[in-house]
Amino acid sequence: MLSQELYLQALNSTRDGLIITEAKGRDNPIIYANPAFLALTGFTLTEVLGQDCRFLQGTNIDQAELALIRLAIQKGESVLVTLRNYKKDGSIFWNELSISPIKDALGTVTHFIGIQKDVTERVELKKKLEAANARLQQLNEQLKQENKIDALTGLYNRKVIAQEVSILWDNAIRANEYFSVLFIDIDHFKAINDTYGHDAGDIGLKHIAYLLQKSINRRSDILLRNGGEEFLIFLFSTKEEEALALAQQINTRIAETPVKIKEPNIIINMTVSIGLVSAIASLDKSLDELINAADKAMYQAKMHGRNTTFLAKC
Repeated sequence: MLSQELYLQALNSTRDGLIITEAKGRDNPIIYANPAFLALTGFTLTEVLGQDCRFLQGTNIDQAELALIRLAIQKGESVLVTLRNYKKDGSIFWNELSISPIKDALGTVTHFIGIQKDVTERVELKKKLEAANARLQQLNEQLKQENKIDALTGLYNRKVIAQEVSILWDNAIRANEYFSVLFIDIDHFKAINDTYGHDAGDIGLKHIAYLLQKSINRRSDILLRNGGEEFLIFLFSTKEEEALALAQQINTRIAETPVKIKEPNIIINMTVSIGLVSAIASLDKSLDELINAADKAMYQAKMHGRNTTFLAKC
């Protein structure tokens, strides 16, 4: 059986901030705080013992998460929230707080254990990404006024690469984020035009554009028609495995969704070949290099039998 001394040593050694409070109505005074909690907040043990954890909130008492904490304590339940807290020196940190009840043999809550993690870096990065997404949404709205829309498909055209996609790339460099490019080409498109006519080809292009639009759902994703039967998708903050999963989803969705190109009943199955490149954006790479690498990868996909995705390195 573990000794009380070993239990205490384990609590004192954990890297996360940890406190134990008594369950006493509205106030839950701290009866134990480990060294990691003191290091995180800057307070001494004497300063925190007997205090309710509310002192970390400063004047920031209107956070919606506080109501969740009060309800969980009232019900004697666990809760996980992220709060804006203050250290002793007044500096702000974002605290991922996990609270769990401790019950006696009769099931009565006697204490609560609280585990704190400093997630400031994660929260601030999320804010930056949200701000970048909001800015990109504004830019997307401006596109409609700047002749950057492909008339046939309603998608952006390649003019957006010089400005909007470049902004996306620059944001990725500043955030040291992954950036992925999908270069998509319709398989055997010339045969569709030669067999059924250019009107049928246009229907096929709009069909592919529609399915590609259905496949992306983030505001920061940029889909465009590169020209002819080629399309490009640019993915901000998307790692290789995520981009590959999207590309394979696109391959499957298009292959399994035939299109009616002429009345009364001419229906054809279409497929696409996709070249994929994913890399951490940096100053020693260029956006053109990624696009060219994805273009070459697309031709490799065609050489591997079409209706597939080929992953290249850049």
